Amino acid sequence: MGRQRVMSAVAALVGVVLVGVVILLVTRPTGSGHDAHGNASSVAGATAVSDDAAVAEHDTDHGSDGGGAAADGTAVDGTGVDEADHSQAHPEVAVAAPGAYEQTRDAVLLVLDSQGPAEALAELDRLIHDDPSVSGICHAVAHDLGHATLELVGGDASKALSDRDDVCGGGYTHGIIEYALGQSSNVKRDLLRICAPDQDGSCFHGVGHGLMFATDMNPRKSLRLCDLSPNSTLAHRCAEGVYMQLFSGDIAAAHAAGADLPSLEDARAECESTRETYQANCWFYSPNVWLADHPDDFLGAMDWCRGASTDLGRALCIRGTGSRAVKYHPDDLSVAEAVCATARGNRADCVGGMASYWSVHWKGEVPRSDLCDRLEKKRLAKVCRQVT
Repeated sequence: MGRQRVMSAVAALVGVVLVGVVILLVTRPTGSGHDAHGNASSVAGATAVSDDAAVAEHDTDHGSDGGGAAADGTAVDGTGVDEADHSQAHPEVAVAAPGAYEQTRDAVLLVLDSQGPAEALAELDRLIHDDPSVSGICHAVAHDLGHATLELVGGDASKALSDRDDVCGGGYTHGIIEYALGQSSNVKRDLLRICAPDQDGSCFHGVGHGLMFATDMNPRKSLRLCDLSPNSTLAHRCAEGVYMQLFSGDIAAAHAAGADLPSLEDARAECESTRETYQANCWFYSPNVWLADHPDDFLGAMDWCRGASTDLGRALCIRGTGSRAVKYHPDDLSVAEAVCATARGNRADCVGGMASYWSVHWKGEVPRSDLCDRLEKKRLAKVCRQVT
């Protein structure tokens, strides 16, 4: 499919839809919401942070990991924007120390037991600001916190969600929903009730996670259930959760329900063979598979993305790579900048991914455009302003 088709496809996603985070269907962030990568809700309802209005790691809803295009809805290819800075093409970066996931999880669950979920979420927020390397594992920890809270309140999802918070891309909300749906005796009924009455995008991202648990990690069955969502935007948010779960809910914590990750070949085959409706969601999260085996090798992930069989696949995969680079290094944007500077004709896609997660990281409290003035490479900053 030609570049023109990519442009129209991404523009369409924008209409549908980071905090997250994601959908690759974005609009301009308005500042609130939940990234995603993602937020969710409960059988009795709750609001979320994710991509509500179509943003997510996305717009007014911030909570998954999002996609993007120019403010007018068109794609920007960024050609001729910035020559690659090869001196920083392989930046020295640090991943979370061995055992950091378990230590962070246990510390947060200890607060949950003694002080409740609100304080546990506040503690998690403090931890990621004290140690930015925790950002790469905090979404999975937040999922675990959601699981534990649901057990603590006897399975009452509505009660568990009363302390909903968008920290770490809404992982707490997603964890509650995925656990609730995974144990549901009537998934078709409960997937429509759990996010009521708000029916926000972050919540439906969580529904996607939950459907994977309910279908024994079967993406095709899960997507057929996503089709039951109240509208196409929420169906895409649901698909985000499906593919985030399939490609490792969170790399650093191996948050994939104990299942083996797909191989790189299988991940590519999945994205190329799934229904066109959900291909963008699949491609956006597909770099996670590369990064699971090659932590912080964002350039390698981008090279892998270039092997996609379509322009749309390459664009969304590279967008996802830019988003991951910010997710794992929100304290050092030079890491993602060095990666996106090498993206050639896909710089706009890469920078758009950076911007989508930047808003999610700040729980939707800042717009994606806030990233632009923080970039050191002026030409990348220019592209940033075009795509946000």
